Amino acid sequence: MSAMEEELQQTTPKALWLLIILPPAIGAAAMQADFVLVRQACAAQRNVALYGVTIVGLVLMIATAFVAFTIWKAEGSRWPTEEADRSTRIRFIAMLGILSSAMSFLLLLAQGIATMLFDPCQW
Repeated sequence: MSAMEEELQQTTPKALWLLIILPPAIGAAAMQADFVLVRQACAAQRNVALYGVTIVGLVLMIATAFVAFTIWKAEGSRWPTEEADRSTRIRFIAMLGILSSAMSFLLLLAQGIATMLFDPCQW
């Protein structure tokens, strides 16, 4: 094996880490947007903007999970093993991305349910 092939085999694309970091960041941004918009929703007695933020956040998390699932499927669609190769690392990071998306999705879904059940004017 040449040095170039060895180097390509050992490196993992750095952009894959976005699959793990992006879903919690989307959830945090959605929560922040809800906190900013709650005063306007209370004044207007309309929750449409709050629902929109939640729906957009949930769709983005589903898209992130789909990208992670596609990458996992392309790398062999099996659980990561203890092998020290590039494919195993990519599958591991993709699986973490799927789990990160799922946990963030559940968190934002819980906030969305609370947004539907409670009035924005309640303190």
